[in-house]
Amino acid sequence: MILHPIEQSLVRLGSLHADYRDRMLTHTDSRPEWISAADLVAKNSVHLKVALNQVMERYKADGLRPPAALWFGHYAYAIEVIAIAFFMVERRVPDLSPALIHILLDDDGNVGNIAWKGRSFAALTDDSDAAHPDCIVFPSLNPLRDHLRKQLVASLNPVVEGVSAYSSFGKPGLWALAADYTAYAFAWLGKSMGDETIGVEESRLFSATTSQVSAKRDFIPIHHVGFTHHLLERTSCCLYYKVEGGGYCHSCPRRPLEERIHLIKKQMEVEAAETQG
Repeated sequence: MILHPIEQSLVRLGSLHADYRDRMLTHTDSRPEWISAADLVAKNSVHLKVALNQVMERYKADGLRPPAALWFGHYAYAIEVIAIAFFMVERRVPDLSPALIHILLDDDGNVGNIAWKGRSFAALTDDSDAAHPDCIVFPSLNPLRDHLRKQLVASLNPVVEGVSAYSSFGKPGLWALAADYTAYAFAWLGKSMGDETIGVEESRLFSATTSQVSAKRDFIPIHHVGFTHHLLERTSCCLYYKVEGGGYCHSCPRRPLEERIHLIKKQMEVEAAETQG
């Protein structure tokens, strides 16, 4: 059987990142718990309430704002990192319509599996499937990148609206999380491809156009123990420090910059030792 171009891309991406295969499914299976991202946050839907309450129980949070930030960060990154992998590796952008993204939530209420049911996709003129009837063709990388940005904003918007309405966590704060996680996704994918700077430069190009998912600050290069790590100067906070047993993340903007750099250097030392060992 000949696979659809989007299915082919998902198979290829899954072979590159085995840990993400459960989030790069081409179809839903027989499990009844699958739900579209649109239905997750639909008016009068109980799914989001259940998910956030599960997160609140998992982290023993006092109130809904920390679970809302933590849950949304997990959700946004799960969508962003795969959409950006399509762009960076395949030079394609899948259909990110919420009605066509189906998810399974794990026991903690977070995204466990993702099935990409949309078949429309955007690609460049030299793509091997540019003539496919489901393909939207762009002449160069810049407009394809613009298309990715618009798709991400449109896809995340109803989720931002739903999470904010239920939890009272402000929409600007949720969008700041989405923007920072977008930058993280670019950098992580670059590192996975063998050169973090590839992802950092792509993130800068992506964020050169202002949008809700464009990083507001740049990366800070940290040179240490023969390696370079690019620390994103974040604007968002996931509120992990407000849950039982939580604390500030290494890159949390609530930490002084000097402290963040010190912690990253310690982490780089550990990674260097593991590499050399």
